[in-house]
Amino acid sequence: MSSKLGWPTWIGVVADDLQGQVAFSRDVLGFRLVDIGADWAEFDVDGNELEIIARSALPQYESRRTQVGFEVDDIATARADLEAAGVEAISEIDGDEGVGGRWAYFRDPEGNVFEIKERRRG
Repeated sequence: MSSKLGWPTWIGVVADDLQGQVAFSRDVLGFRLVDIGADWAEFDVDGNELEIIARSALPQYESRRTQVGFEVDDIATARADLEAAGVEAISEIDGDEGVGGRWAYFRDPEGNVFEIKERRRG
């Protein structure tokens, strides 16, 4: 693989009860709520990102779980390398420079979901 995956930069929690998880993360665990939408919430945990995502029909959010996002320098190259190695892609590249970077989701050999993320530059 020509592109290197870095240490996890993101942890996501797919939840049935988004508001309950938001309250738990904010009020019990003390994480700082950064932003919130209709089906997600983003927290800062000592400079790292925790995102709570509402469960949906999308393959990357279809069941309750915790998922990890690995940083990459070039998402297009990393995605192509993973697919060439036989890793199952379950999403296209999403996001853009204006929303903090671009990301894509995959399944490992046991069906666990993980993300690769190219952060916004500059």
